[in-house]
Amino acid sequence: MEVTLLSLLESDLPFLIEVRNDESTRSQLGNDSLFTLEECKEWFIKEQPEWLLIINHNLTRIGYIRIDGDTIGIDIHPNFRRKGYARLAYQKYLEDTDYADLWVFEDNHAKKLYEELGFVETGEYETLRDRKYLKMIYEK
Repeated sequence: MEVTLLSLLESDLPFLIEVRNDESTRSQLGNDSLFTLEECKEWFIKEQPEWLLIINHNLTRIGYIRIDGDTIGIDIHPNFRRKGYARLAYQKYLEDTDYADLWVFEDNHAKKLYEELGFVETGEYETLRDRKYLKMIYEK
């Protein structure tokens, strides 16, 4: 099993919104707002993000990598979760970087994955929606 990372294109935005607006995705994000496809298109045109699409060997869209400077996050489509795709995508992304950070809720099962990948807690956190939201960093 392997994944390929490609630049996210405007034509990928309906997929992005499908994943991003899913309740199970939003519940693990700092910003849990719902977005329309129109709002997403406006954001994409204005911000020109360098996000990456995650696809598998069958050219199926699996998820995407959110990138904001050194801060990253991966959202996987609910149909493809718990199959190792997030781990593969993080590993592929981290091959070419010496530093990355992310935010995760303390009770998110993905926190264990981040620790296994080499991320460590910084001690910095926020309280969002009555949950502890932790900053973790990765350094080679």
